[in-house]
Amino acid sequence: MKEVDMWTISENKEWSYLESRFDWVRRMKEVPQDPHYHAEGDVATHTQMVLRALQNESTFQQLCGQDQEILWAAALLHDVEKYSTTVFETDGRITSNGHARKGAQFVRQLFYVNGPVPFAIREQIVGLVRLHGLPIWLFEKADPLKAVVKASMEVNLKWLCLLAKADMLGRISSDQEEMLYRIACFEEYCKENRCWGNARAFEADYAKMYYMQKEDAYLDYIPFERPNAEVILMSGLPGAGKNSFIKAHYNDWPVISLDDIRNEKGIAPTDKVGNGRVIQEAKERARYS
Repeated sequence: MKEVDMWTISENKEWSYLESRFDWVRRMKEVPQDPHYHAEGDVATHTQMVLRALQNESTFQQLCGQDQEILWAAALLHDVEKYSTTVFETDGRITSNGHARKGAQFVRQLFYVNGPVPFAIREQIVGLVRLHGLPIWLFEKADPLKAVVKASMEVNLKWLCLLAKADMLGRISSDQEEMLYRIACFEEYCKENRCWGNARAFEADYAKMYYMQKEDAYLDYIPFERPNAEVILMSGLPGAGKNSFIKAHYNDWPVISLDDIRNEKGIAPTDKVGNGRVIQEAKERARYS
């Protein structure tokens, strides 16, 4: 039974129907692939094999209907931009470098223009398309741990792993067994670092920011003591409603207002030198509030 309000890219999933409905599906059959890695043939053939492999996975079958639709759409779209990135190299090889990144851009634009697609669903599919090669190439990254932690904040890595496995099973190549082994290692690495099926949790938001910004940061390092106070900075154009928002939500908080300081000191908003004094006064007041 179809779930209420469940998003789907297409209720009819017959390939002939998809070709008739979507020009980007129809053109997949025009895109060749390197026979060394894709002996099955063009992108259309590969994509159909990936979709079948995905649907045959017991892990996929156990997902709820909406999650299945998200993954199915990601599998349908994962190689959509091989159309624009495929190059015949001088040595006879066929490459499509950058197709995942460009494919993610295509998906976001497609779903934004032809929506409505719920934001969370759209961005999950965008992330799956962009990162679908990560489980294979993770350990060739300069910092595999940071790469997987960052990815866990963007997509469900259980789903990413499932998509990567279907991608490998949906092709004919001599390195399939090695690639599946890499994907299995990716799964264990995600579990070991508590990124499996969830965003990697940090002790505090500032610990997460520190880790993501510092190249040599330790994953569980807490850079500062717990703060004794919370500060909220409001920024916006005049008349945007900053004061109204403060009155509605933080009426009992102490407020340091640049406008109030200007009024106290008779400084016009256009007075650049005067505004410098206003900002310094605000900083001093913040130190002792």
